[in-house]
Amino acid sequence: MRKSILYLLVAVCFTVGLQSCTNSKGTKANDQIDKDIRQQIAEVNKKLFEGITTGNVQAVKDLMSPELLKNAGSQIDTIVTRCSKRYPAKSFELLDEYYTKGMAKKSEDSIKSDKGSVNDYNIGFRVSNDEMYTSLMVTKGLTINGLIFAVYGKYGNDWKVAILQMGDYSIMGKTAEDYYKEAQELHAKGSLVDATNLMIITSQLVSPGGTYFSYRNVSQMKIFFSTTIDVANATYQLPIIVKQVKTEPQIFSISPQVIEEVGHEGIYPVIKYRSTIKLEDTAALKAENDAMQQAIGTIFNGIDQNNQYIMYEAYNQMPDGKSSPRHYGFIQKLK
Repeated sequence: MRKSILYLLVAVCFTVGLQSCTNSKGTKANDQIDKDIRQQIAEVNKKLFEGITTGNVQAVKDLMSPELLKNAGSQIDTIVTRCSKRYPAKSFELLDEYYTKGMAKKSEDSIKSDKGSVNDYNIGFRVSNDEMYTSLMVTKGLTINGLIFAVYGKYGNDWKVAILQMGDYSIMGKTAEDYYKEAQELHAKGSLVDATNLMIITSQLVSPGGTYFSYRNVSQMKIFFSTTIDVANATYQLPIIVKQVKTEPQIFSISPQVIEEVGHEGIYPVIKYRSTIKLEDTAALKAENDAMQQAIGTIFNGIDQNNQYIMYEAYNQMPDGKSSPRHYGFIQKLK
Protein backbone atom coordinates (compact mmCIF):
# COMPACT_ATOMS: atom_id res chain seq x y z
CA MET A 1 0.00 0.00 0.00
CA ARG A 2 1.32 3.43 -0.94
CA LYS A 3 1.87 5.81 1.94
CA SER A 4 1.56 9.58 2.09
CA ILE A 5 4.53 11.87 2.66
CA LEU A 6 3.57 12.10 6.34
CA TYR A 7 4.24 8.42 6.93
CA LEU A 8 5.97 7.95 10.29
CA LEU A 9 6.02 11.67 11.05
CA VAL A 10 5.10 12.99 14.47
CA ALA A 11 1.50 14.10 14.89
CA VAL A 12 1.04 17.85 14.39
CA CYS A 13 -1.92 20.14 14.81
CA PHE A 14 -2.94 23.75 14.96
CA THR A 15 -5.19 25.14 17.67
CA VAL A 16 -7.44 27.86 16.35
CA GLY A 17 -9.03 30.13 18.90
CA LEU A 18 -9.12 33.61 20.39
CA GLN A 19 -9.29 35.02 16.90
CA SER A 20 -11.06 38.27 17.62
CA CYS A 21 -10.60 39.93 20.96
CA THR A 22 -9.84 43.36 22.28
CA ASN A 23 -8.04 44.30 25.46
CA SER A 24 -10.30 44.08 28.47
CA LYS A 25 -11.18 47.36 30.13
CA GLY A 26 -8.59 48.29 32.73
CA THR A 27 -5.81 46.10 31.32
CA LYS A 28 -2.40 47.79 31.27
CA ALA A 29 0.65 46.61 29.36
CA ASN A 30 4.38 46.84 30.04
CA ASP A 31 5.43 50.44 30.83
CA GLN A 32 1.81 51.40 31.61
CA ILE A 33 1.91 49.20 34.71
CA ASP A 34 2.76 50.71 38.09
CA LYS A 35 6.49 50.33 38.78
CA ASP A 36 5.98 48.89 42.26
CA ILE A 37 3.71 46.15 40.92
CA ARG A 38 6.13 45.36 38.11
CA GLN A 39 8.94 45.02 40.62
CA GLN A 40 6.89 42.65 42.77
CA ILE A 41 6.21 40.44 39.76
CA ALA A 42 9.84 40.66 38.58
CA GLU A 43 10.91 39.02 41.83
CA VAL A 44 8.29 36.27 41.50
CA ASN A 45 9.19 35.75 37.83
CA LYS A 46 12.81 35.20 38.77
CA LYS A 47 11.90 32.59 41.39
CA LEU A 48 9.54 30.83 39.00
CA PHE A 49 12.08 30.81 36.18
CA GLU A 50 14.84 29.44 38.41
CA GLY A 51 12.52 26.81 39.86
CA ILE A 52 11.49 25.58 36.41
CA THR A 53 14.89 25.64 34.70
CA THR A 54 16.70 23.95 37.61
CA GLY A 55 13.98 21.36 38.18
CA ASN A 56 13.20 22.59 41.69
CA VAL A 57 9.64 21.27 41.91
CA GLN A 58 9.04 22.47 45.47
CA ALA A 59 10.12 26.02 44.61
CA VAL A 60 7.56 26.06 41.79
CA LYS A 61 4.84 24.61 44.02
CA ASP A 62 5.52 27.27 46.65
CA LEU A 63 4.56 29.90 44.06
CA MET A 64 1.35 28.21 42.91
CA SER A 65 -2.16 29.12 43.97
CA PRO A 66 -4.17 26.61 46.05
CA GLU A 67 -6.49 26.01 43.07
CA LEU A 68 -3.63 25.31 40.66
CA LEU A 69 -1.93 23.01 43.15
CA LYS A 70 -5.15 21.05 43.52
CA ASN A 71 -5.85 20.85 39.79
CA ALA A 72 -2.26 20.08 38.73
CA GLY A 73 -1.69 17.41 41.34
CA SER A 74 1.36 15.22 40.78
CA GLN A 75 1.55 16.28 37.13
CA ILE A 76 3.49 19.39 38.10
CA ASP A 77 6.42 17.20 39.23
CA THR A 78 6.65 15.59 35.79
CA ILE A 79 6.16 18.86 33.91
CA VAL A 80 8.82 20.77 35.84
CA THR A 81 11.32 17.92 35.56
CA ARG A 82 10.80 17.64 31.80
CA CYS A 83 10.98 21.39 31.23
CA SER A 84 14.17 21.73 33.24
CA LYS A 85 15.82 19.25 30.87
CA ARG A 86 14.36 20.84 27.74
CA TYR A 87 15.06 24.46 28.73
CA PRO A 88 18.26 24.52 30.84
CA ALA A 89 18.62 28.27 30.38
CA LYS A 90 20.53 30.65 32.63
CA SER A 91 18.44 33.72 31.81
CA PHE A 92 15.24 34.88 30.15
CA GLU A 93 13.83 37.92 28.40
CA LEU A 94 10.43 39.36 29.22
CA LEU A 95 8.41 39.31 26.02
CA ASP A 96 5.44 41.21 27.47
CA GLU A 97 3.48 41.65 30.68
CA TYR A 98 -0.10 42.70 31.43
CA TYR A 99 -1.95 43.82 34.56
CA THR A 100 -5.72 43.69 35.02
CA LYS A 101 -7.75 44.85 38.02
CA GLY A 102 -11.41 44.95 38.89
CA MET A 103 -12.79 42.38 36.48
CA ALA A 104 -15.59 40.12 37.67
CA LYS A 105 -14.52 36.65 38.67
CA LYS A 106 -15.06 33.96 36.02
CA SER A 107 -15.27 36.61 33.30
CA GLU A 108 -13.01 36.26 30.27
CA ASP A 109 -9.92 38.46 30.18
CA SER A 110 -9.01 39.10 26.54
CA ILE A 111 -5.67 40.66 25.69
CA LYS A 112 -3.99 41.35 22.38
CA SER A 113 -0.45 42.49 21.72
CA ASP A 114 -0.07 45.59 19.61
CA LYS A 115 3.44 45.45 18.17
CA GLY A 116 2.36 45.86 14.57
CA SER A 117 4.35 42.76 13.58
CA VAL A 118 3.60 39.26 12.33
CA ASN A 119 4.33 37.99 15.85
CA ASP A 120 1.27 39.75 17.30
CA TYR A 121 -0.86 37.42 19.40
CA ASN A 122 -4.06 37.12 21.43
CA ILE A 123 -4.38 35.91 25.03
CA GLY A 124 -7.54 34.77 26.77
CA PHE A 125 -8.21 33.27 30.20
CA ARG A 126 -10.87 33.16 32.91
CA VAL A 127 -10.40 35.68 35.73
CA SER A 128 -9.99 34.18 39.20
CA ASN A 129 -8.86 37.19 41.27
CA ASP A 130 -9.53 40.92 41.54
CA GLU A 131 -5.93 41.57 40.44
CA MET A 132 -4.33 39.47 37.67
CA TYR A 133 -0.88 39.73 36.12
CA THR A 134 0.33 37.96 32.98
CA SER A 135 4.04 37.43 32.29
CA LEU A 136 5.48 35.99 29.09
CA MET A 137 9.06 34.88 29.73
CA VAL A 138 11.24 33.49 26.93
CA THR A 139 14.38 31.54 27.77
CA LYS A 140 17.65 32.75 26.26
CA GLY A 141 20.76 31.10 24.85
CA LEU A 142 19.28 27.77 23.69
CA THR A 143 18.79 26.29 20.23
CA ILE A 144 15.16 25.64 21.22
CA ASN A 145 13.92 28.40 23.53
CA GLY A 146 10.72 28.04 25.50
CA LEU A 147 7.95 30.35 26.61
CA ILE A 148 6.95 30.36 30.27
CA PHE A 149 3.39 31.67 30.24
CA ALA A 150 2.42 32.61 33.79
CA VAL A 151 -0.77 34.29 34.99
CA TYR A 152 -0.64 35.41 38.61
CA GLY A 153 -3.51 36.20 40.93
CA LYS A 154 -3.28 38.42 44.03
CA TYR A 155 -3.92 36.48 47.25
CA GLY A 156 -3.81 38.93 50.14
CA ASN A 157 -0.37 40.50 49.84
CA ASP A 158 1.09 37.68 47.74
CA TRP A 159 1.12 36.97 44.01
CA LYS A 160 0.49 33.30 43.22
CA VAL A 161 0.59 31.43 39.90
CA ALA A 162 -2.98 30.77 38.78
CA ILE A 163 -2.16 29.57 35.24
CA LEU A 164 1.12 28.07 34.05
CA GLN A 165 1.94 26.87 30.53
CA MET A 166 5.30 26.09 28.94
CA GLY A 167 6.10 25.29 25.33
CA ASP A 168 8.58 25.75 22.50
CA TYR A 169 8.67 29.39 21.39
CA SER A 170 11.56 29.59 18.93
CA ILE A 171 14.16 27.44 17.22
CA MET A 172 17.45 29.09 16.33
CA GLY A 173 15.88 32.46 17.14
CA LYS A 174 12.93 32.03 14.77
CA THR A 175 9.28 31.79 15.83
CA ALA A 176 6.34 30.00 14.25
CA GLU A 177 5.61 33.10 12.20
CA ASP A 178 9.17 33.20 10.85
CA TYR A 179 9.07 29.59 9.70
CA TYR A 180 5.60 30.07 8.25
CA LYS A 181 6.93 32.89 6.06
CA GLU A 182 9.91 30.79 4.95
CA ALA A 183 7.60 27.87 4.14
CA GLN A 184 5.47 30.13 1.95
CA GLU A 185 8.56 31.23 0.04
CA LEU A 186 9.72 27.64 -0.46
CA HIS A 187 6.26 26.56 -1.58
CA ALA A 188 6.22 29.36 -4.16
CA LYS A 189 9.53 28.04 -5.55
CA GLY A 190 8.15 24.52 -5.83
CA SER A 191 10.21 23.13 -2.93
CA LEU A 192 7.30 21.16 -1.51
CA VAL A 193 9.23 18.85 0.79
CA ASP A 194 11.13 21.67 2.48
CA ALA A 195 7.94 23.76 2.72
CA THR A 196 6.14 20.84 4.36
CA ASN A 197 9.02 20.27 6.79
CA LEU A 198 9.01 23.92 7.85
CA MET A 199 5.26 23.84 8.40
CA ILE A 200 5.78 20.83 10.67
CA ILE A 201 8.28 22.95 12.61
CA THR A 202 5.75 25.82 12.59
CA SER A 203 3.16 23.54 14.18
CA GLN A 204 5.65 22.72 16.95
CA LEU A 205 5.97 26.42 17.80
CA VAL A 206 2.48 27.72 17.12
CA SER A 207 0.99 27.28 20.62
CA PRO A 208 3.75 27.92 23.19
CA GLY A 209 1.16 29.10 25.71
CA GLY A 210 -1.30 26.29 25.06
CA THR A 211 -4.92 27.29 24.51
CA TYR A 212 -4.36 30.60 26.32
CA PHE A 213 -2.06 31.97 23.59
CA SER A 214 -2.74 32.29 19.87
CA TYR A 215 -0.90 34.05 17.07
CA ARG A 216 -3.11 36.58 15.33
CA ASN A 217 -3.04 34.84 11.93
CA VAL A 218 -3.11 31.23 13.12
CA SER A 219 -6.14 30.56 10.90
CA GLN A 220 -4.14 31.44 7.80
CA MET A 221 -1.28 29.22 8.99
CA LYS A 222 -3.67 26.33 9.47
CA ILE A 223 -5.08 26.72 5.95
CA PHE A 224 -1.62 26.93 4.41
CA PHE A 225 -0.47 23.90 6.38
CA SER A 226 -3.37 21.83 5.05
CA THR A 227 -2.79 23.06 1.51
CA THR A 228 0.92 22.27 1.64
CA ILE A 229 0.28 18.76 2.95
CA ASP A 230 -2.33 18.09 0.26
CA VAL A 231 -0.06 19.26 -2.56
CA ALA A 232 2.91 17.30 -1.20
CA ASN A 233 0.80 14.14 -0.87
CA ALA A 234 -0.43 14.51 -4.44
CA THR A 235 3.10 15.10 -5.75
CA TYR A 236 5.04 12.44 -3.84
CA GLN A 237 3.62 8.97 -3.29
CA LEU A 238 5.68 6.95 -0.83
CA PRO A 239 7.49 4.65 -0.96
CA ILE A 240 9.52 6.12 -3.81
CA ILE A 241 11.74 3.67 -5.69
CA VAL A 242 14.97 5.46 -6.56
CA LYS A 243 15.48 4.11 -10.06
CA GLN A 244 18.47 6.41 -10.64
CA VAL A 245 20.40 4.10 -8.28
CA LYS A 246 21.25 0.58 -9.50
CA THR A 247 20.15 -1.11 -6.26
CA GLU A 248 16.81 0.75 -6.31
CA PRO A 249 16.48 1.73 -2.63
CA GLN A 250 12.97 2.73 -1.51
CA ILE A 251 12.38 6.03 0.30
CA PHE A 252 9.55 5.55 2.80
CA SER A 253 9.79 8.62 5.02
CA ILE A 254 11.08 12.19 5.03
CA SER A 255 10.82 14.52 8.01
CA PRO A 256 12.57 17.50 9.65
CA GLN A 257 14.98 17.07 12.53
CA VAL A 258 16.32 19.78 14.82
CA ILE A 259 20.03 19.38 15.55
CA GLU A 260 21.27 21.14 18.70
CA GLU A 261 24.93 20.09 18.52
CA VAL A 262 27.14 23.16 18.88
CA GLY A 263 28.54 24.21 15.52
CA HIS A 264 25.96 22.18 13.59
CA GLU A 265 22.71 23.69 14.86
CA GLY A 266 19.90 23.68 12.37
CA ILE A 267 16.81 22.02 10.95
CA TYR A 268 17.65 19.35 8.39
CA PRO A 269 15.62 16.81 6.41
CA VAL A 270 15.97 13.16 7.37
CA ILE A 271 15.39 10.72 4.53
CA LYS A 272 14.70 7.13 5.53
CA TYR A 273 14.95 4.38 2.95
CA ARG A 274 14.95 0.62 2.65
CA SER A 275 18.06 -0.95 1.18
CA THR A 276 18.62 -4.52 0.01
CA ILE A 277 22.27 -4.22 0.98
CA LYS A 278 23.07 -5.74 4.35
CA LEU A 279 23.84 -3.14 7.00
CA GLU A 280 27.09 -4.93 7.78
CA ASP A 281 28.38 -4.19 4.26
CA THR A 282 29.19 -0.55 4.99
CA ALA A 283 31.29 -0.05 1.86
CA ALA A 284 28.44 -1.09 -0.42
CA LEU A 285 25.96 0.95 1.63
CA LYS A 286 28.14 4.03 1.23
CA ALA A 287 28.40 3.54 -2.53
CA GLU A 288 24.62 3.26 -2.73
CA ASN A 289 24.14 6.37 -0.58
CA ASP A 290 26.66 8.34 -2.65
CA ALA A 291 24.52 7.58 -5.70
CA MET A 292 21.40 8.64 -3.81
CA GLN A 293 23.02 11.92 -2.86
CA GLN A 294 23.72 12.61 -6.51
CA ALA A 295 20.09 11.94 -7.45
CA ILE A 296 18.22 13.43 -4.49
CA GLY A 297 17.73 16.87 -6.08
CA THR A 298 15.95 15.29 -9.02
CA ILE A 299 13.61 13.42 -6.69
CA PHE A 300 12.73 16.25 -4.30
CA ASN A 301 12.87 19.63 -6.00
CA GLY A 302 15.20 22.11 -4.28
CA ILE A 303 16.14 19.89 -1.33
CA ASP A 304 19.84 19.97 -2.29
CA GLN A 305 19.75 23.76 -2.63
CA ASN A 306 17.75 24.80 0.44
CA ASN A 307 19.61 22.83 3.09
CA GLN A 308 23.08 22.84 4.58
CA TYR A 309 22.88 19.13 5.37
CA ILE A 310 20.67 16.19 4.43
CA MET A 311 20.59 13.21 6.77
CA TYR A 312 19.93 9.66 5.57
CA GLU A 313 19.00 6.47 7.41
CA ALA A 314 19.30 3.13 5.61
CA TYR A 315 17.15 0.22 6.83
CA ASN A 316 16.90 -3.41 5.86
CA GLN A 317 13.54 -3.72 7.60
CA MET A 318 10.72 -1.20 7.39
CA PRO A 319 9.78 0.27 10.80
CA ASP A 320 6.32 -0.83 11.95
CA GLY A 321 5.80 1.99 14.44
CA LYS A 322 6.20 -0.36 17.38
CA SER A 323 9.95 -0.94 17.29
CA SER A 324 13.00 0.78 15.87
CA PRO A 325 14.93 -1.54 13.55
CA ARG A 326 18.66 -1.22 13.15
CA HIS A 327 19.80 1.30 10.58
CA TYR A 328 22.91 2.96 9.22
CA GLY A 329 23.26 6.71 8.91
CA PHE A 330 24.87 9.09 6.43
CA ILE A 331 25.17 12.88 6.29
CA GLN A 332 25.38 14.86 3.06
CA LYS A 333 27.07 18.25 3.43
CA LEU A 334 25.85 20.73 0.83
CA LYS A 335 27.05 24.16 1.95
